[in-house]
Amino acid sequence: MGYESWDQEKRKKRIRNILLILLALLLLAGVGYGGYHYYLRWKEKKQEKNYEDLRERAFVTGTPTPTLTPEEIVKTTATPTPTHAPTAEEMLWAALYERYEEFFTIQPDFTILDAENEDIFAYISVPGTKVDYPILASEIEDYYLDYNIDHTKGYPGCLYIQNCNSTSLEDKFVIVYGHNMRDGTMFGSLQSYNDPAFIEEHPYFFVYQARRVMVYEIVVVSHVGTEHLLSDDYVKVNGAWQFDKFDGYETARLLERVRKDDGNRCYIATPEPTDEDHMMVLSTCGEGKRFIVVGKRVLDIPTDRGLPMPTKTGGNASE
Repeated sequence: MGYESWDQEKRKKRIRNILLILLALLLLAGVGYGGYHYYLRWKEKKQEKNYEDLRERAFVTGTPTPTLTPEEIVKTTATPTPTHAPTAEEMLWAALYERYEEFFTIQPDFTILDAENEDIFAYISVPGTKVDYPILASEIEDYYLDYNIDHTKGYPGCLYIQNCNSTSLEDKFVIVYGHNMRDGTMFGSLQSYNDPAFIEEHPYFFVYQARRVMVYEIVVVSHVGTEHLLSDDYVKVNGAWQFDKFDGYETARLLERVRKDDGNRCYIATPEPTDEDHMMVLSTCGEGKRFIVVGKRVLDIPTDRGLPMPTKTGGNASE
């Protein structure tokens, strides 16, 4: 073999070795990438299992039937038929109870929820979806965007409100944030509301607090830009944006923005909500925008003092 042939063979061998090394590095990178994502998915599943365990422990069979005073008991037993025509609220209460009885009678125990995480102040259930989670609030703004209910960092995070909203839920405009998880957990399954038929089938969601059940009717579904929904309520202080106060026009501005950002694709109920209504916005990401499902509070029932338990009619109430 001549010197030239030997040199060519040496170069080929060197190239083969380099290719083998590159292939090995690519395989290692692939294994590492896959392993990392498997680890992240394992963490997400662990958190969802934590939520499942919490639901089993926290939900108890209760009843929103009020404790009647002696005078009310006498009046109820002495008068077998109503002495007045039912109010619109009472009729809605009866219709909703007929269809959603379990959402009224099986409620979260906030003593258990508080022991799990003292930042839990409410609980939300959206029929027809996977949304069945506590809502949290932290002194650290957007803390639960990146942290889980057990304070570990990472996905899926928690459903939470920002500090501009009160945990009393008495603000006329409340925003609840949650991640749009690919497996449909957290706010991932809210995407079902893109279908008008789904809105018609599942027009209500439920929010619980200690001794309180609230019912919200879906009135807006839309994709909007990423600008904060309360941007008009913020002011710049020392170069930083800070929440100032609600000015009472949040709902009107929301409707204006929905029509501008989403055009004919958005859903707005008839009659439209007004600034007098108590609104709750469920906000997540979607299609490079914010995806929002908005509810108007239609019932607010104290479970120790509220509307009487409706009498079943034996038929299916219409939604």
